[in-house]
Amino acid sequence: MRYKKNKRGIEVEEIFLDAKNMPGYHKENLEGRVENPIKSKIFAHLGSVFLVLFFVFLGRAVYLQAITGDALRDRSEKNYLKVSAIVPERGIVYDRNGKPLLENSTSTTKYLTEGFLHLVGYANNEGGSNGLEANYDDILKGVLGQSIEEVDAKGNIISSGIGESAESGKNLLTSIDKDLQIKLTQIIKSVADERGFVGGVGIVIDVRTGEVLAMASVPEFDPNLLSSGNKVSQETITSLINDPKKPFINRAVSGLYPPGSIVKPAVALGALKEGIIDPSKQILSTGSISIPNSYFPDKPSVFPDWKAHGWVDMRQALAYSSDVYFYEVGGGFQDQKGLGAFNLKKYFSLFGFGEPTGIDLEGEKSGFVPDPSNHKNTRAWTIGDTYHMAIGQGEMLVTPMQIAVYVTSIATDGIMPYPHIVQAIVDNNKKVVEKLSYAPKKTDMLPVDLFKIVKEGMRGSATYGTASGLSGLQIPIGAKTGTAEIGDTGRVHSWSIGFFPYEEPLLAYTILMESGSSKNLVGATYAAAQMIGWMAGNNFLSGLDNDIMLSTR
Repeated sequence: MRYKKNKRGIEVEEIFLDAKNMPGYHKENLEGRVENPIKSKIFAHLGSVFLVLFFVFLGRAVYLQAITGDALRDRSEKNYLKVSAIVPERGIVYDRNGKPLLENSTSTTKYLTEGFLHLVGYANNEGGSNGLEANYDDILKGVLGQSIEEVDAKGNIISSGIGESAESGKNLLTSIDKDLQIKLTQIIKSVADERGFVGGVGIVIDVRTGEVLAMASVPEFDPNLLSSGNKVSQETITSLINDPKKPFINRAVSGLYPPGSIVKPAVALGALKEGIIDPSKQILSTGSISIPNSYFPDKPSVFPDWKAHGWVDMRQALAYSSDVYFYEVGGGFQDQKGLGAFNLKKYFSLFGFGEPTGIDLEGEKSGFVPDPSNHKNTRAWTIGDTYHMAIGQGEMLVTPMQIAVYVTSIATDGIMPYPHIVQAIVDNNKKVVEKLSYAPKKTDMLPVDLFKIVKEGMRGSATYGTASGLSGLQIPIGAKTGTAEIGDTGRVHSWSIGFFPYEEPLLAYTILMESGSSKNLVGATYAAAQMIGWMAGNNFLSGLDNDIMLSTR
């Protein structure tokens, strides 16, 4: 066997040292170890490797800069970072019992198709377009996020990531009762279709809180047609815009109508407050009153009643809706003093006519209460204008929501509520995050005993008077009807307002059937009777405070 010769000599220390070291050596200082220096040829090899790498990188840099630099520069300039918005889920709108009125944006049809267009509204890519969707858009829409994508010249995504996470919208708890809202919409639509009305409005308010339990506006259309993610033909949109029944208008807050005889309780209260008449005094209605015409002495101005009522006091005049009684109380006649135009306006304004109610919906109109200083006719104001004003005709215009607040104020003996739909902001478990507060707008407007007289007249209306269609219901009601003429067209608006139960009111309602034949005997009172009958049959009043969201009250 051959052995390689070790050219390096063996030192004496190497013979006697072993791996365990001798006692006394400090191993941590490497004592007792033999040093083996790095061979010089290793440095030579490393130097060669680094030199090769240097020339490789140098050659690559020359290639990239000198040969392909222009092409690469053009290519890099075409690459870009694409920043896109991450749209969060919109919040959900719940009814008072926790039932959803609006799903979130993960669904392409998140909207209920009947009864909720003007109440909830709809949202498109720009946000809420009307209804609660528009008024509470900042709460419902959440916070946009950002995604960042690196895109090459060919449009390929090279990399992607999230710059900022989206924050989902917050949820709303409303005072709306979903079942009542749907039923009321169906009733109004049915009466309108069967009796030739253009449309209608129904509003129900909790008189204790001002909470709106239902707000129906007919006609409407499927809100999913115009919501995000749905494509609809221009022909369909044009037909909706040009529809003579105007389905885009929320009639409850944006419709303006002459009120007709539903203003008579306010006139009666004003007359009582000003001492114009004792409520027991009777006035004779023979079917009309006549006053001299200064322009045509042989042609006196005649102001008709809708029928001859005979002798009626204030309660009976309210029950039978005698025009002659309120002509005289409003404008004066012979020995009967009248309130006059400015006092009429004073008491109408006291109940909120001529100004927005402040309901939490966009697009609310103010209405109009005329007087001799602001009326729209170019001729001078006459006693005839005052007469018309006293029975809710002429230039006077109101919204159904104003009337709903007005009748609620009568039910509460003068406490004017702040009407509202949204009660609170809730989390995904329907727990209240923030409860909204709505204080009454006005209190102690008139003495309570005056309201008692007027309410007795409204009770008479529901039992033996013009609203006697409500007399057979299980719930006792105080009511007032109104028939407002639309010029000389032969068409009228039919109104029914009221509160119930009569002795201890919980709810007030306003129903308007818009533009029907003056010969039609079925209108708003019939719709009101159907609605209240449905409530009675479903024990609606007993369950009013027993909903699952009771903690928000």
